[in-house]
Amino acid sequence: MTPLLATPPDRLPLHVSDVTLPGLVLLNCGHALALALVTPAAGVGVWRRPALAFQAALAACPADALPDGRVTIAATDDAIATGLHQLLSHSRLPMAVSAGIAADAAALARHFARASAARRLQIRLDAVNGPACRRFHQDHVRARLLCSYRGPGTELAPANVDLNAGRAAFSLDTAWVAVLRGHRHPLGAGPLLHRSPQTAQGAPAETRLLLAIDADPDDGRS
Repeated sequence: MTPLLATPPDRLPLHVSDVTLPGLVLLNCGHALALALVTPAAGVGVWRRPALAFQAALAACPADALPDGRVTIAATDDAIATGLHQLLSHSRLPMAVSAGIAADAAALARHFARASAARRLQIRLDAVNGPACRRFHQDHVRARLLCSYRGPGTELAPANVDLNAGRAAFSLDTAWVAVLRGHRHPLGAGPLLHRSPQTAQGAPAETRLLLAIDADPDDGRS
């Protein structure tokens, strides 16, 4: 997989040891995603990536130019490429930004499909204005990949957090990738909860662009 990075990946060490949160696999490489799916004590894998080449240009785009939609497809290279083209064809993004998102999201989808042994994928590109999920929770899926292309990423907390008013123990940055086990995973969802990033009181809401991919989706529950 060759993600489009603005900063060379060798600027960061392979392994990250500055964050300790039970259930979290945190690495500067894509192995974190697969490890979270096969390590019983884990539940969330985070790939800490440098900034993407199109990230600044995407941040400058108007909110109404962002794509917003979903497709459910076979987990094959051709179907992934076709599905992302369909999702991005309805946006008004600059060509270079749209191409960058398509290439990176396709690479992530292929990696996730292999790691999760998925036969089908549901791919969403969501333009999200404000926190979509204020409550810490776990998902009714087998496995889900999340990457915020614009705006901050997902917040994590241990299971004993106050579900409605607790503070996050760890927050993903823009372009970082997370794979989360859900309740339908054979190993269970693990010890971590998550929610959408919260906007500070009085701060203007930012329209995020979130990539979400589910492995072998069921009836659409989230």
